[in-house]
Amino acid sequence: MTKKRITVTVDPDVAAFLYEVPNTSAVVCEAVREYRARQLEKQLEAAYSEGRDESAELAAEWEATDAEVDE
Repeated sequence: MTKKRITVTVDPDVAAFLYEVPNTSAVVCEAVREYRARQLEKQLEAAYSEGRDESAELAAEWEATDAEVDE
């Protein structure tokens, strides 16, 4: 995989930290991957919540029919 050089602007405290770490690129790369993973988890959680609500509505809708079949 080829690497890409980019320029970013960060707050002074973040810059001070990055100047002190031995491998700045690795630290930034790891931080971005973790950020991206958290974003994907949030999207997945939202999708599951939406699906859960739809499933509950369907279950309530069919509950009466299920009761009739059991009798």
